[in-house]
Amino acid sequence: MLRRGLFAFLFVGLGLGVPILGPARPALAQETVSPLPPAVTRSLYRSRWFEFLNAHLDDDAKASATALAEMRKAARTVGVSRLSDFSRTAVHEGRRAESAKRPERAARAYAAARELDDTNLDALLSQIGFLLRQHKWSQAAALLPEILTALLATQESRLALLSSFLSWVGAALAAALLAWIVVLVVQHFPRMSHDIEEASGLPSGSRAAGPLVLALLLLPLAFGMGPAWIVLFWGVLVYVYTEGAERWTLLGALILLGLVSPIMALIARENVIERSPLYVAALDLEERREDASAEDGLRQAAGVFAEDPDVWFLLGMYAERSGDAERAITAYDRAIVANNREYRSFLNRGNVHFQEGDFKSAILDYEAAGQRAPRAPEVYYNLSLARSEAYDFDGQAAAIAKARAISEAQVREWSEHPAMGRVVQVPYTLAQARQRIEDWNSQAKSRRLPGHAPPMNPLNLFVSTFTLGPWIAVAAALLWGAYRSGRSIASECTRCGKPFCRICKRSSEGPLYCADCVRLYLRKETAEIEAHVAQSQEMRSRVRRRDRACRLSSFLFPGAHWTFAQRPVLGFLTLWSFFLFVAIAVIGLRLFSPRTLPSPEAWRVTTIVSLAAAFLIWLASQRSAWRETHGP
Repeated sequence: MLRRGLFAFLFVGLGLGVPILGPARPALAQETVSPLPPAVTRSLYRSRWFEFLNAHLDDDAKASATALAEMRKAARTVGVSRLSDFSRTAVHEGRRAESAKRPERAARAYAAARELDDTNLDALLSQIGFLLRQHKWSQAAALLPEILTALLATQESRLALLSSFLSWVGAALAAALLAWIVVLVVQHFPRMSHDIEEASGLPSGSRAAGPLVLALLLLPLAFGMGPAWIVLFWGVLVYVYTEGAERWTLLGALILLGLVSPIMALIARENVIERSPLYVAALDLEERREDASAEDGLRQAAGVFAEDPDVWFLLGMYAERSGDAERAITAYDRAIVANNREYRSFLNRGNVHFQEGDFKSAILDYEAAGQRAPRAPEVYYNLSLARSEAYDFDGQAAAIAKARAISEAQVREWSEHPAMGRVVQVPYTLAQARQRIEDWNSQAKSRRLPGHAPPMNPLNLFVSTFTLGPWIAVAAALLWGAYRSGRSIASECTRCGKPFCRICKRSSEGPLYCADCVRLYLRKETAEIEAHVAQSQEMRSRVRRRDRACRLSSFLFPGAHWTFAQRPVLGFLTLWSFFLFVAIAVIGLRLFSPRTLPSPEAWRVTTIVSLAAAFLIWLASQRSAWRETHGP
């Protein structure tokens, strides 16, 4: 983007230099865009910019400040508040000066970049980094609150931030859920082994139970399933051993995981659409930015959709804002040839004639606009101004009366807060741009332009494997749970932790104790010390195995110890937080980067901070896992 910005002011701009002649008008919509002299205002920007560069390289702070002030004054004259091209170039100049060990020059360039575009995040981060490298800590700290403002200042950066945030959340949810299912399997493995022993008829404590459980867990490999689907299969199997918050967390996470794919598809499509030349141009006009890449995109679109009136209408608005009346009239002429049923091109062309003092032509255009939009108050408001300038006071009174009859409030607003050129312009809204882009995307030739996103069937969002997989797992888990509810499912003895089921003992015995604990402690059938010692040793061995499983799981998946401690929600949230910071470090803003990119140094800092936060979560998890025991 920086290279495009440099070309924008180093080379002569392109225009729309096709004259409108009577017999030739129908053919105009098929003609290609031809070059014209540079726009008036942009030439003024360039001349002032070169004045700034000369003074800047001569270290003349006063002259450079004067040139910047003149640039901003010229921008305000045409309603532009952000000179994005020149701001990006100033950032580049600041980095060059910093590399050349010229700190005063670098500071001036970074300040100029922010003065030209106060929403340029790249300029702000570069300036903060420069101040930190110069050990000006207080000045850098004072600028930190402005980062959030710059991030949210433009729709482009807001969309990039939201898209990246959703990608982080989605990736973290998928990783946390898969990891948490593994933790649940490790936690409930003894109960699963016990049920396998009972179902297979193996003697209690048989060593064959473990391999049988592993064979069951790896059964999806026989059908060619990948690791993610195998873990989802484990989630279905382990569902019957969960209860309460653990069970609801598992089902809720699976349902949310199924929503990640359609949400990311919508986000990706939105980012593609907002790269369309129409959307970029409409957004830049709405946010009052001067960015050569937007007009370059329109010229590219004019070569593909030469018959589309919206392209020429927007080119006319850009030419009008640049102060190039001839090019603006030419563009509006072509928009009218492409579609003479819309009033907006007539109205805006009349505005150009009005600004040029050609009130007769302006009146003709306003009257033509009124024929096409008899309920548009701006048409009659502008017509009243043009008739006033032409000394047609009766016509002025009639026009303003009609405008007031349509919308008294709008006429009052325009009268009390007149526009810079007095007349009211028809804007091109983002909703209009989006509607036209959808029309373009239904045509094959739109593939030649950025922003091509084929029409999407909403049903297709929910029939992908990544959506149906987790939801099928939910349905399978519920069915599996209903099937096993009437059958024996192993529990853990609340005293010794040994797995047992209804087959292992009579139903009249204590429901919370295994058969051995019932015999030794409830019925007290034997007082032999050897039996009590043997059970105590077995219980300690079982606790050690459980602690080892917990600590190993926590080492790989921070937060697993909370699940072993019967706090599943906290365990899952800890896992999700850990993977969220990992996702921020790995993904960053690489998937949905705005046109204004932050400096590499800034993103390295973000990566380090995110990895540091993930490490702290991991460290806290290890501390808790090793400090606590997880026996009965």
